[in-house]
Amino acid sequence: TIEVVVGQDPDKKSFHVHELAICDRSEFFRNAMKPEWASQRQDGRIVELPEDDPEAFSFYMIWLYSGRIPTLPDPHVPPTSESHHTLAYAYVLGERLLDNDFKNAIADTYVLYARGMPPAKRFYPSNEEIRVIYEGTRESSPLRKLLVDIWACRGKHEWIENDPDLPKDFMVEITKALLKARTNFDSVSRPWKNAHEQYHDH
Repeated sequence: TIEVVVGQDPDKKSFHVHELAICDRSEFFRNAMKPEWASQRQDGRIVELPEDDPEAFSFYMIWLYSGRIPTLPDPHVPPTSESHHTLAYAYVLGERLLDNDFKNAIADTYVLYARGMPPAKRFYPSNEEIRVIYEGTRESSPLRKLLVDIWACRGKHEWIENDPDLPKDFMVEITKALLKARTNFDSVSRPWKNAHEQYHDH
């Protein structure tokens, strides 16, 4: 086995995992355990991930050995629970570990939440999750597209009014998506045709 040390003090946590199991899934670990890389560490059997979340790695361990994501739509779990929040950190971890299957499983979980699989209610990613995902993923990340699609189709103005500090890239993509969808409103009266006084300063 190898030891994986995740996070920073005081929340740092160690995990022990079978080398073959994790290297089979993660290109990051396949590279990390190559002799030329392992020899550069004080202990070649220890891999440190100081920037990642220990709870997210716990998610990854469950996925690694069971093939399932431990968080699925549950009517008894409120949307603000830590388990939902950890999904975002887990996706970022999957990005770092270069494990597409893990990332895709998390994306599927987000889709299930957004669909509202009965008897669970619909759940959309929180603004904090959006920040975590945008800070930890590449520009072309497909999960970013899911976040944009959710907001473009189901977003409410309160989501922005209550939190104006969303990632700039996210807001740009939302704006582009809404402008592309503008053709759907051709039959709706333009507000500037109704009363020009609404644009006057009083």
